[in-house]
Amino acid sequence: MDGRERDPSLGWVRLLVRVPADLTRKAESERYLRQAVRRHLGSADVAGDRWRIERLFGNTRREDLRRWWVVSGAVPSVTAYDASRVAYDLATRLSAQVDLLVEPDVPSTAFGPEPGAVEPTEPLPESAGAELSCSRPETWALDAVRAREAWALPTPQGGRSRGEGIRIGHIDTGYSDHPELERAALDLAADFDVIDSDDDARDPLRRAFFAILDTPGHGTSTGSVIAGRERGEISGVAPAATLVPFRAIKSVVQVLDSDVARAVNLARERGCHVISMSLGGTGFIGLQEAIAAAVSDGLIVMAAAGNKVTFVVAPASYPECLAVAATNCDSRPWSGSSRGGAVDISAPGESVWTARVDVETRPPRFFRARSDGTSYSVATLAGVAALWLAHHGPERIRQQYGRANVQSAFLGLLRSHGRRVPPDWLGNGWHRRYGVGIVDALALLQAGLPDVPDTAVPEAVAPGVQLPVARIQAALGDLDEDQVRAAIADLLDLEAARVDELPPVVVSELVYRLGEDDQFRDAVLAQALGLELPPVPGLEARSLLDRTASASLRGRMRR
Repeated sequence: MDGRERDPSLGWVRLLVRVPADLTRKAESERYLRQAVRRHLGSADVAGDRWRIERLFGNTRREDLRRWWVVSGAVPSVTAYDASRVAYDLATRLSAQVDLLVEPDVPSTAFGPEPGAVEPTEPLPESAGAELSCSRPETWALDAVRAREAWALPTPQGGRSRGEGIRIGHIDTGYSDHPELERAALDLAADFDVIDSDDDARDPLRRAFFAILDTPGHGTSTGSVIAGRERGEISGVAPAATLVPFRAIKSVVQVLDSDVARAVNLARERGCHVISMSLGGTGFIGLQEAIAAAVSDGLIVMAAAGNKVTFVVAPASYPECLAVAATNCDSRPWSGSSRGGAVDISAPGESVWTARVDVETRPPRFFRARSDGTSYSVATLAGVAALWLAHHGPERIRQQYGRANVQSAFLGLLRSHGRRVPPDWLGNGWHRRYGVGIVDALALLQAGLPDVPDTAVPEAVAPGVQLPVARIQAALGDLDEDQVRAAIADLLDLEAARVDELPPVVVSELVYRLGEDDQFRDAVLAQALGLELPPVPGLEARSLLDRTASASLRGRMRR
């Protein structure tokens, strides 16, 4: 951080830009982008310095990812809402260069804080806010997915047990020296701190007095669920696997998606087999492309569905990424779990025993406790994926299904064999909101490597193509596409068919506002579903959006 970034009179914006595909050389890409920035944003930011321009994915060899750049600079110091307005206005100005795809990287709070739970918007078991007695044994989550029984299975020739030999890219707040997360579980030669741009992903375990949403120690907790060694009190699901820590967030509820995208690409380049993300935000197309690149290279990529919001957050909402919801020791959904058609499967996430850190003491105090969150559900599934890959051998799996089909083969086997369906699951319709059931590691490994019907890889986002309705739909739960078109058309006063033609920067802001403002999102949902709202002036969807939207979006609403 330089002196300008410490100046309290200045705020900062980061714009994510994709340049045309025919600009293949770094020098010509940068020159073209700098000319566009000068034309649309001016030659300097408010501090009088040239706008910073750098590649998002460094020196990656993949041409599709080499097109992504970051433009950053100073703006007058403003509140969080005003900062997002400024960022979207700047992105709209730069996207006037029609061959550039531009989105601002604005911290999102859509994921929801951990731990804890809130009352759901639909009836669910009365388990929120109280730890169930069945969660008292520290191994209950392992037993719920039959991990220890999976460890005991004889391995095929060339296979290994307990996840041995499998590298898991762990994108979180970094690692610590907690005794439940031994150094033997970590690859500290390949780790990286994306935030500070250095090769030490250690979690500082500090929270500034003003950073109330920071979650130091979160990476330690989720890492213990994935790969904690059996010698400790808490064993991970894959206690012989290797974690490769990537520090990409300070908070699970304030995520800069470009940092996550960088970490995904680094995990791919540094030989990981699995990527686990216990985080969520609004997402952007470059993060989706980084995940698609990882999947095409044979990785299994997964993310937490989200907490305390009813919709599935990005990147879990992407078709290229597995989405994991949370259940409890009674095999019922955790009331705080996100849910919806995008969820692939569920795993233990309520009252799961984890390694915890008390950062209010000096030095930080290490202890164990039960925690709630889909963060632990995705960590559990990451461990199961490591068990599956190690049991059969990653190369054998790639030969059987093809490198690009490893993830879809894993998902197909989860759907056909590797899950258990509790008695109430289908009757309560939970299969439509929390996936096909609860992951079952033993059944998954016992299934072998048969031909699986669900081996189609989701189509990656084509260069230059945006899917506005699908992206907005992910932020609105289970509305169908026609309902989304009608709601957004009414919101912006345009024909429904034109919603499919909305510019990416407009779609990005709509998704961001839907994730940040529950009142606005509820008003849009009520409008889409034809529900009557109390006749309170100013609480209509258009009025609520008008209060927070950027000047460019408000101008579009008034055309």
